Amino acid sequence: MSYYRRIVYLMCVSGLFFTISCKKRPEPQEVALEFMHAIQESNFERAKEYATKESQQVILLYSIFDGKRNENEREKIKNAKLEVVDHAEEGDKATVTILNSSAKQQETLQLVKESGNWKISLTLESILPTYVAPPGIDMKSMAPGAVTDSSSMLPDSIPVQ
Repeated sequence: MSYYRRIVYLMCVSGLFFTISCKKRPEPQEVALEFMHAIQESNFERAKEYATKESQQVILLYSIFDGKRNENEREKIKNAKLEVVDHAEEGDKATVTILNSSAKQQETLQLVKESGNWKISLTLESILPTYVAPPGIDMKSMAPGAVTDSSSMLPDSIPVQ
């Protein structure tokens, strides 16, 4: 009986290792949908899990804007249906286009591989499409985590408190 137990034990252990080693990493479209669902639910901590390190500040800024929404807007966002309508992958970069039923428009998300996992790559322009940086500020060349005067980064229509 001892021999039988050893075989069963070895089979279980090797099955466990096989399962762990074959764990499938999410595809770009899965990451994009999970990210969008987290945003829908105003769960910005979870959204950060699907985003690059450089995108963390953009998500923080978006959460501030989200806090200013009224209940009707929030309800409309939560009830929106999200559907992947297109995706493309090229090396360590991907794009995923999602149809948002509440806005009746398509949103294209950029993804990059970070530590082997697909992550959403956000820029300030991606959440504020009409934003124009003040003269002399190139948002794309700013180092992640750089300290800036946040009042100069906000559009005129958003009051600084």
